[in-house]
Amino acid sequence: MQPPDITRVFKGLGMEFEVEIVFANEGNQSPEEGHDYDEIVIVAQGVISLKRDDWDQEQALGKYDTMVLPAGTVHRISVVEAPARVVIVHPERQ
Repeated sequence: MQPPDITRVFKGLGMEFEVEIVFANEGNQSPEEGHDYDEIVIVAQGVISLKRDDWDQEQALGKYDTMVLPAGTVHRISVVEAPARVVIVHPERQ
């Protein structure tokens, strides 16, 4: 699978606040991963599929849907309807 086009912005004294601006197309998919910080996923355009290790099934998220992924949640994001535009916020990345 192809990775999406991601722009990252870091702010704060320790660069602990991160915003990812994601432009994703058909076939794009993130790796299955977890983080030691919370993550907020906001869909601005398109439809994505979110797989979480604490869910039985994947869930589709569309325009203006928001999902909070608590620290430690293993997840994967796939594009269902392209183009997809997603904003991912890490408010306390260490």
